[in-house]
Amino acid sequence: MLKIKNKFIIFIILIILWIVISIFVSAYLDKNKNFDSYVVLVSWDAELNKNPLVLKQKSKLTIWDNVKTIWNESLAVLEWWDGSVTRLGWNTSVEISELNVSNDLSKINIKFSLLSGKSWTNLVSFFWEWSYFKEYFRDSEAAVRWTVFNVDLDNDYMYVTDHKVDLTTNSWDIITVNEQNPLDLKTFTFIDLEEFIQRFKDKTFEQMNIQLDNELLVILRKRLASDLANIKKLNEIDLNDALWDEVKKTELYNKMLSDYQKLNFIKPDDAELFKIKLELKDKLLQLSTPENKNKLINSTLNDFKEMIDSKKYENIDQLLQILSTNKASLINFNLNDYIKDRVVPEEIKAKITSKFADLKVFFQSSFDTIKNSNVGIDDIKDLQQKADTKVKGILDGISNKIINK
Repeated sequence: MLKIKNKFIIFIILIILWIVISIFVSAYLDKNKNFDSYVVLVSWDAELNKNPLVLKQKSKLTIWDNVKTIWNESLAVLEWWDGSVTRLGWNTSVEISELNVSNDLSKINIKFSLLSGKSWTNLVSFFWEWSYFKEYFRDSEAAVRWTVFNVDLDNDYMYVTDHKVDLTTNSWDIITVNEQNPLDLKTFTFIDLEEFIQRFKDKTFEQMNIQLDNELLVILRKRLASDLANIKKLNEIDLNDALWDEVKKTELYNKMLSDYQKLNFIKPDDAELFKIKLELKDKLLQLSTPENKNKLINSTLNDFKEMIDSKKYENIDQLLQILSTNKASLINFNLNDYIKDRVVPEEIKAKITSKFADLKVFFQSSFDTIKNSNVGIDDIKDLQQKADTKVKGILDGISNKIINK
């Protein structure tokens, strides 16, 4: 009996030791996560706080650092902690004003000023409720959540390659700059795309960055490979317990958010990884606050648009199901924005329209402009009529309940 008791005591002690060691290891790993950002000289000459940079050698960035490229062929890269990059063209100067990343990635704050020259940013993370990535220039502020864009002060334009940028001008006007809609930074008016290509666009800088962005995606995919097993385990978690416990819900949300950031850059052309990304996003939507839910839906609509653009439809059912489950967050969106002027296979159009036949919001505006799209106008009219009937039925039901009271 005494031996059994002693074994039980030893067993309890071992469990306590294991818990204590786990806490210390976890704390150590959190403390030693590398959230540093760096500058790397890629070609010719550049300076960090007037000190010459060594070619291909990383130099850690801190607050109020100034980076400057010197000659016409110089190129330097700001490598942000998450794999995002800002590339600095020739004769360019920037100043870093904020570098803050929390251990669970729930708060990310990055700010810098473009003082002269040109920059190209490929931001791979999605920035949430308390997070931001901001680039300042000429008393204006570009606020970004997940975008590829460049600012050229030599030729006075901003151009967004993917998604959008919200620009607050020096007169406090807010301009949304959508992809392939170049903005003149002198007049803050949009430039005709053909005119932009002929007169403004720095084609050499763009071609170089597109090539480097493709290489960046290869690097990010290799980095992701070591985390996939843990991410797949997260996707297998049953959320029922967490949904009823606010503490567990927040902890699980922050953990999933941290791992989702590693997948955010994945596009529909990588069907296997994109499926995992959507599974994790679906769980985040179930756990998120209303504010972040809207941001997640915005992100999902970007996924949808990229799927239509790339014609990679392997995960269309899964993506449409996420949007359908979260219809209440789609108030400001219109289907026309995503399929207008795009060639969409008939079977895909059928899936989209059948999934959202009762969602009036997708058809309530820009009705005339859809005539030139690849969706038949008779189909749209029929769906709009069904949507009107559905909405009328809901309103009548509410009215009857009020009257009966």
